[in-house]
Amino acid sequence: MKSRRRVRVWFGQYQISDYIGAPAHAERYEAAMRRRFPGLEITNVALRSSGCEESADRAASDGSRTLFSV
Repeated sequence: MKSRRRVRVWFGQYQISDYIGAPAHAERYEAAMRRRFPGLEITNVALRSSGCEESADRAASDGSRTLFSV
């Protein structure tokens, strides 16, 4: 299975964007989000073939919710 990465944009504890794609696309998406939202936290993590994150920057149980997803 091809490698994929997950890019998320965070406004404090709230996830406002979620993107999963090929590493090259994820890198471009991350760069675009950093230009658009320079003050927000942006994470870019590898996904396992099962779709789970290899290293979670935030736990799923932190109460975050998606406000906007592309």
